[in-house]
Amino acid sequence: MSNKTIKIGIIFCTCGSTLEEKIDFNFLQKQAENLAYVNYTLIEPLICKQKKEFWQSLKGKFNRLLFIGCSERSSLTFTEDKLSQILDYLGINKAFFETANIREHCVWVHKTESSKDITAKALDMLIMAHAKLIKNTPALETQNLAQEVLIVGGGVAGLSTALTLAELGVKSTIIEKKSHLGGITGQIPFLWQSEGSSSFCTSECVLPVLARDTLFSEKVEVLTETEIADVEKKDVNFQINLVKKPEYVNPQLCIACGKCADICPEEGPNLFELGLKPKKAIGKGHFLLFPDTYAIDDSICSKCGKCVEVCPTSAINLEAKTKFIDKTIGSIVLATGFQPAEINKYKHLNPSNPKVITLTQFERLVAHRFFGKPPISVVFVLCQKDDVGYCSKLCCTITLKHAFRMASFFMGTEVTVLYKNLRPMGRNGEHYLKVAQERGVEFIQTEVKEITGDDWLEVKTNDGDFEADLVVLAEPLLPGEVNLMRQLGLQTDEFNYPIEFQPKVVRPGKSLVERVFLAGASKGPKDVQDSIDSGAKAAFNAYSALKGKSQKHVSYIDPEKCSHCGLCVPMCPHGAIIREDTYPYFSIASHFCKGCGLCVSTCPSRAITLKNLEDAQILEMVDKAFLHAKPNEPRILALLCYWCAYGASDLMGPKGFEIPLNVRTIRIRCSASFNIDLAIEILTQNKADGILIGGCPPKNCHHLWGNYLEDRRVKMVKGTLKAFGLKGDSLRFEYIGVTLYDKLAKILNAMSKDLSFKE
Repeated sequence: MSNKTIKIGIIFCTCGSTLEEKIDFNFLQKQAENLAYVNYTLIEPLICKQKKEFWQSLKGKFNRLLFIGCSERSSLTFTEDKLSQILDYLGINKAFFETANIREHCVWVHKTESSKDITAKALDMLIMAHAKLIKNTPALETQNLAQEVLIVGGGVAGLSTALTLAELGVKSTIIEKKSHLGGITGQIPFLWQSEGSSSFCTSECVLPVLARDTLFSEKVEVLTETEIADVEKKDVNFQINLVKKPEYVNPQLCIACGKCADICPEEGPNLFELGLKPKKAIGKGHFLLFPDTYAIDDSICSKCGKCVEVCPTSAINLEAKTKFIDKTIGSIVLATGFQPAEINKYKHLNPSNPKVITLTQFERLVAHRFFGKPPISVVFVLCQKDDVGYCSKLCCTITLKHAFRMASFFMGTEVTVLYKNLRPMGRNGEHYLKVAQERGVEFIQTEVKEITGDDWLEVKTNDGDFEADLVVLAEPLLPGEVNLMRQLGLQTDEFNYPIEFQPKVVRPGKSLVERVFLAGASKGPKDVQDSIDSGAKAAFNAYSALKGKSQKHVSYIDPEKCSHCGLCVPMCPHGAIIREDTYPYFSIASHFCKGCGLCVSTCPSRAITLKNLEDAQILEMVDKAFLHAKPNEPRILALLCYWCAYGASDLMGPKGFEIPLNVRTIRIRCSASFNIDLAIEILTQNKADGILIGGCPPKNCHHLWGNYLEDRRVKMVKGTLKAFGLKGDSLRFEYIGVTLYDKLAKILNAMSKDLSFKE
């Protein structure tokens, strides 16, 4: 948009006249009308209460909007979402909008200052916002996304996601690496119904209901024995390459009659039964598994062809080949569940003895009623959390469930639970514990040192020895498909669980990668009900994401300036920077960029620019920031991160704190988006006397490491400030959480005091 076509409308909100006591709005309006490109101004006491019709009546009067009033970050009525709707009513691009926050950052933090001084500061804030607005460029539009969701994992979370999406009218494809759906849930015979319910249900009821509804939906495609070979962010979508194992049995023709299994001469371990039962090379691990079709296990089958001869529907083709399937996907949901840890490393616990089993194996023994031979004595051993570094959450309650059932239905079996710390989950866990104790289950807090013996086992502990003919080890629960997470560019925590995008409290299930969502136990151990609930939530996240969005801030690389150093790639926490084999070698997948700006300040050749928050725009704002500043007082520039630090600044006034009149705030993206050399330029050219960079508190950066990165940069450059004739405290970085409004106010006051006497 050329300068000739820029038409700025300025709307003043007096917040129901509450700001008029401290600000001369008529004066501000007259000053605003003298600014370039301004052709419409309006003072409205209750602009936030105006309806859609009012805003539509203003359509065509201006093509950029400058709002003078409350904080778009913290306002309870004039929120960023509402402002987005207003821009739609006006037909204005989402990037052609700025706010001058004169309520929280001016009137409310200067309650004892004169009206004249507060109005002067408000004028500077208006001019700053105006200067930035002129330089803004259109937002990036992410539209026309492929209206299909890829769900990785066919457990209860994945099934719930697919069903919810189908109800919303969205197509999805479930890929499952096993030959059946249901995940670990299918191996658990008895499920507690919810955290608050101690009654039981069974997977043999839950799974068929979920699975058959999924398979019968026209909106859901199911690909079993399929995995992701490659994934690429291309334009606005994901390009997915899938690999499907040879489909020896055509699911459209197979009627699961069983004739093939009856004649099959080959036999091997049944993986669904965890090796406790054998299975034929062709068949199903369990009669209730979905899809209701047989499959051939390549590791057992000798390709003798006898099954082909007896198949009444000609469903078997032993010459079937691996299939490669390409899909264009708009969003991905990871429902990869968890996997039980291997216990072989616990040699002192004698895991090679067939009578020393895991909780998961015990589930299958219970499912088969111990094959008619219940144990005389069972010892449950909790837990191995010290080895993995975290509590798996479910192990104690699962153990209590079994102790409860053994005491209730196998009353001839003696049950002992050895534990370090017993943590029953929810009201049902407490119920199991209470009833088990009442029915004779012995709970002993101790540590197991060794398990010896063959047919009859001896469990040696710090508090004595215990005998049993079956020992059950509660194995830790680990994240599943870690390699796939890496492939998708997800960041994981120290335990290899994917990290959710901040703020986790109100955005659960959103990963750091744009349009990749988490469901069920993929983000941490969950029971069946929680997993189903999480899958439904992931579906709504994906549904919303497929509508597309308008993004004001996004980074892009100038290939002519790029030196191909590659430093930006590991710095991006969102997996949006792509390394190419040919020119331009490095590019940013703009539609997957979250606009944090970490790459911008990392680039040594300044080849990367953050759209609508460029260095030139910041300098232009700084040039205008102190035009009407109070003389003979230090000029403090506070660059506050989009999320936490800016939120803290909005709370200073309401919490009763005041700050120096000569403080000017600029809302930046992540604190690490701000170039430190820009700070040096501002200070050495006397555009400000002090700069505070505020970032999120430790372990809470919305972009993982941006706050740490900027903190280190400031510390590195502080030693050189003296060489520029600057005071060491003229540049500071601070970790400012939303609740640390008092800390922010104290720092700003301290900086003003420390910089009062220049050297």
